[in-house]
Amino acid sequence: MILNKEQIKEIIPYDDPFLWVDEVESIKDNTIIGYKETSPHDPYFKGHFTDFPIMPGVLVVEGVAQTGTILLRKIIGEGHENKHLLAYQVRSALFFSPIYPGDRIKYQVNLLGYYNDKIANFKGEVYVGETKKCEVRFVVAVVDKQELKEKKIGKAPQTKLPSLKIGSFEAALPIIQGGMAVRVSLHKLAGNVAKQGGVGIIAISGMTDPEEAREEIRKARAIAPEGVIGINIMGVVGHFTELVTAAMETGIDLVIQGAGFRNDIFELGKKYNVPIFSMASSVKVAKKGEALGAAAIVVEGSDAGGHLGFPIGHPFRKTIDILKDVVKEVKIPVIAAGGIFTGEDIVEMLRAGAEGVQMATRFVATEECDVDQKFKDAYLKATKDDIIMIKSPVGLPGRALKTPFTEKLLAGTAPKPNPLECKGCIGDICNKSYCILKALENARKGDLENGLVFSGSNVWRINEIVPVKKLIQELVTEANAILKSQPLLTDS
Repeated sequence: MILNKEQIKEIIPYDDPFLWVDEVESIKDNTIIGYKETSPHDPYFKGHFTDFPIMPGVLVVEGVAQTGTILLRKIIGEGHENKHLLAYQVRSALFFSPIYPGDRIKYQVNLLGYYNDKIANFKGEVYVGETKKCEVRFVVAVVDKQELKEKKIGKAPQTKLPSLKIGSFEAALPIIQGGMAVRVSLHKLAGNVAKQGGVGIIAISGMTDPEEAREEIRKARAIAPEGVIGINIMGVVGHFTELVTAAMETGIDLVIQGAGFRNDIFELGKKYNVPIFSMASSVKVAKKGEALGAAAIVVEGSDAGGHLGFPIGHPFRKTIDILKDVVKEVKIPVIAAGGIFTGEDIVEMLRAGAEGVQMATRFVATEECDVDQKFKDAYLKATKDDIIMIKSPVGLPGRALKTPFTEKLLAGTAPKPNPLECKGCIGDICNKSYCILKALENARKGDLENGLVFSGSNVWRINEIVPVKKLIQELVTEANAILKSQPLLTDS
């Protein structure tokens, strides 16, 4: 014997139960002789012809091929470890009689030709004692590993969460913290999410003073100088251009814009080199966003909190269902949003084609979220029965928690806005049935009696308030544990 099993493992990258050569007796010129010792206790006998235990033919052929690649690597010599040896064709495999449990298999493999350092032809014979059991003719391709990687042939296994790179920024994690208005996600939350490697989003819908937006961005950047920080804004809000311009001038990394399309946002994005993410709840809207110049699409499904992009007459659809349709129709990156709660959910969306995910509800239940404790307590106490759908004065449904205010809202007794106090914050799109801006601001400050608390469909699953760092570590740990055993296939 010139090679034992451990030495064989150093030559070819196989391990039990996929290594079908136990030892190599000799290598002489273009011939190699190896052996495989079978046992009645080997598991492959138990599931194959259970009433007639024999060794599966495919494993015999695998053993022949592995023996041949040991020979070829010896012939290649120095640098063979930089090559992939791919058995890509079995020209013939003839079996003359079965191989039984306990048989000692002898592989005798001859290299018939090795052409241009790329193609090798083999003939293998299999014996038990002096009896010839099988004859195999096969071909092996020799491919440079680096060349294969550079050509991006196939998919590379991703065993941990990938980064998120879109436009001019790259975040360490593919997790975007949802931009929750009014003033639910400000500098403290966004800055700490960015500090932990995610994308922190400041919601500037509801603001009227551009200087307020600037100050929130500066404070978030002070928390995470190297982090990725963006803004979220509705296209229908007043002071839109002034707020977005101020944010871009202050140095944000991206804008997530929903509630319709505005051409000026894409013009501003080009001027300041800031990527624009468009919200969409259908393929039609996603394709429009791409056509207008969006750098990415945020697909939001029916499990999201707050305003939902499903007007009357349009069916509510799950995020993953919309996502699978959208990724087939657009060429730009797609982000999944709505109902994403765990690391497992993140992996599921990545497998379905998303480049990243947006999560909002879970980030409310963090120490750094910029809302009153009573708002967070409402999340902690929420049950499934507390989650309701309300009609927003902007003409869209919204998901929220029951409060004394929503009871009035559902009964049609919510106070109408005072015309003298109305600021026209969302323009003519508002039907003036109630002041949503005031209701959201009340809730943020802890006045749930007169407040509207938006939430996602999974809010009832929240049972503690944690630091942002702990939440992100939990999500990443769970996702990476899944990817370690079941890698995500991505372009290498």
